[in-house]
Amino acid sequence: MITAAEYHHIADTVKHIADAEILPRFRHLTDADITEKNPGDLVTTADRITEERLTETLEKTLPGSITVGEEAVSADPTVLDRLHTDQPVWIIDPVDGTSNFVNGDPYYACLVSLTRNGDTIASWLYAPSLHTTAGAHTGRGAWINDQPAHAADPTPPPATLDIVTTHRKHATPHHRALIDTVAADPHTHTSDCRAAGLSYIDLTRGRHEALLYTWENPWDHATGLHIYTTAGGHHQTHDGHTFRLAGDNALPFIVGQPHTIDRVRALIT
Repeated sequence: MITAAEYHHIADTVKHIADAEILPRFRHLTDADITEKNPGDLVTTADRITEERLTETLEKTLPGSITVGEEAVSADPTVLDRLHTDQPVWIIDPVDGTSNFVNGDPYYACLVSLTRNGDTIASWLYAPSLHTTAGAHTGRGAWINDQPAHAADPTPPPATLDIVTTHRKHATPHHRALIDTVAADPHTHTSDCRAAGLSYIDLTRGRHEALLYTWENPWDHATGLHIYTTAGGHHQTHDGHTFRLAGDNALPFIVGQPHTIDRVRALIT
């Protein structure tokens, strides 16, 4: 659907807009720049303006395409219905890790992906304050900082699994109990997710063995999941199926290599 040249042009576009709208506001936000969509769910001027600029630019780049952005869905939940059309859909998370961004923590990123009929075709991640870029183009591979990315698969697997989970404060009581069960196992070490997109990159690099996620917002998962799976990783929902961006998944879902997924599934079942 897009050529290699177009892919790189979009990567430059994402970086240009993020450098213009996100990076200058990092550690320079005023109270007027920050609001709550829901209690504890922050949104900033950087989120809104970045998403608006990306939406306008990307839809012009690919005529006939439409967009599902986090802030657009917050304003109008029916925007999610666009994922059920046969049009190319851009999925945007303008600032993944907004709480970190607000608190002056550099662990945040801008996430963009292009999907068609539920399948991700291309993805882009840019973390301005970490000087990190990553992406994937189906059929052409995945990259982190312009180097080919290959999902870590240690052999033999480590005795103790390092697992990133949904932050407990955002989990339902049922899912929190599952996370606690995993955390209680003597052969696991768990930590709360701080920014979903970057956790996928850390997983690809081998800094963790698995992700255990209990929510399905497509903007949180489309980019990172595409990069990880294109790099050779795997994922599985609680009922053994692949994760669907359009929703209606059996949660939680596990991301990792097959032997790791099996070990985590055994703990939560």
